[in-house]
Amino acid sequence: MASIYVGLLFIGIGILVKLFPNLIAGYNNLSHKEKENALTNGLPTFAFIVSGMMGLIIFAGHYLGLWMDMPSVGRNLLIISSLAGSVILIVFGNRFTVKKNSIQKTK
Repeated sequence: MASIYVGLLFIGIGILVKLFPNLIAGYNNLSHKEKENALTNGLPTFAFIVSGMMGLIIFAGHYLGLWMDMPSVGRNLLIISSLAGSVILIVFGNRFTVKKNSIQKTK
């Protein structure tokens, strides 16, 4: 049952981060230009998607463990999903603060 609560927690965190980007760790330390880049490049949306997927994987692991009559599957997926999602957010989240190169058309 704890897996369901943790899954709901991750989905709730994703929704809150999408609505309030200031909740993202390190967001307040960014310069004004980096904050604008993060918003236009979709950092809150990326954090929402990753957190939501973590929650859904935890849900799926819980019910997969019940279906297979192996509750350890749910617990293991909870740990793996949390660690992998955190690493993905940290590694790929930095890419959203830099300005993307725009392709300019020549006449």
